[in-house]
Amino acid sequence: MPRRTRRQSVVAVVVAVALGLPALFGIAVAVGFVITPSVDDMPHRVEAILAKHGGTRVALNDVPDQLSEALIAIEDERFYQHRGIDTQGLVRATLTDLYHHRALEGGSTLTQQLIKVLYMNNDDDGWRKPENLVLALKLESKFSKHTILENYLNAVYYGHGAYGIGQASTVYFHRAPATLDLARASMLAGLPQSPSYYDLYRNPCSARARQFNVLAQMVHVGYIREDQAATAYSEPIGFPC
Repeated sequence: MPRRTRRQSVVAVVVAVALGLPALFGIAVAVGFVITPSVDDMPHRVEAILAKHGGTRVALNDVPDQLSEALIAIEDERFYQHRGIDTQGLVRATLTDLYHHRALEGGSTLTQQLIKVLYMNNDDDGWRKPENLVLALKLESKFSKHTILENYLNAVYYGHGAYGIGQASTVYFHRAPATLDLARASMLAGLPQSPSYYDLYRNPCSARARQFNVLAQMVHVGYIREDQAATAYSEPIGFPC
């Protein structure tokens, strides 16, 4: 076969694959929507977690904006732009993991993390990852960002026996979530990633390092200024390192 013809054949195959992948993805998602469970009961599952551990739901309107901003900045900075899956973050995380030959970044959105807690018993590894992705898409098609963020704050574990932001605010700072300042909000926002490791009572130095990262990310995203981050980080909040 002439070289040009061979090259044209290779290009044709590549183009065909490139054009076919979106269609295959669309078919896979459509099938996934059918075979995966309904997510209509999401708020009820959150209520069940709170009831089991003695917590009370906190409305998003009763949470300081800085707490929501801190959480979004450190966990899912494109939360309001994606529809459940952050493809940009997912690609970046995959490339980072491949480069270092081990899992360093998760690439999971807040929606995916909520799905993992409520529907997957905190296990989305391996072959369960596609299920997590499909359920995240379903959740975003059913509920608003406001509802998803509120339920995330109420469902996740913050360490030291605290489930939901209401208990976390009381357990660590003996105050209602509505009264949290930037220093305390940035601290709590960093805990869900690894509640045991960042437990303020057991590992205050690790928690402080995490708080620094949260504040730095808030500056990077544009939620706060550098001087605000420095002031919040230097504020004594009862857990000296």
